Amino acid sequence: MLTIDQKEAILRWAGVSTPAFPSPGVLWRQQRQHDAAPSSRTNPHAVLDPGTAAKQWAHAINTLFVAYSAARAARSLRKAEEARQLSVLRQLQCHAGADTETGNAAASGARKVRRPRRRSHAMG
Repeated sequence: MLTIDQKEAILRWAGVSTPAFPSPGVLWRQQRQHDAAPSSRTNPHAVLDPGTAAKQWAHAINTLFVAYSAARAARSLRKAEEARQLSVLRQLQCHAGADTETGNAAASGARKVRRPRRRSHAMG
């Protein structure tokens, strides 16, 4: 099983934009904005602590990773199906080519049988 850090690294390597890990400075600014908002008086228990912010970040990374994994699996299945179909088409093309070559060889052989051989006058 991959850790959250490994999942984030894979997502970044794949070019998926990931949320930044919540730093204490960011949490402090968010807490000040929350305290200044009028809705904070109605919900005094809505405090942004580092543990909750880290859990939210981890949940966001997990959600992004699941979506990335599903998209990658779907792309892999599509490529496998395309390869299978291409293989079938190539086999059909090879069989069709062999049939036409065999048919042409039989026709040219039939022509050769019908033609009388020329005898040289020197032999005979």
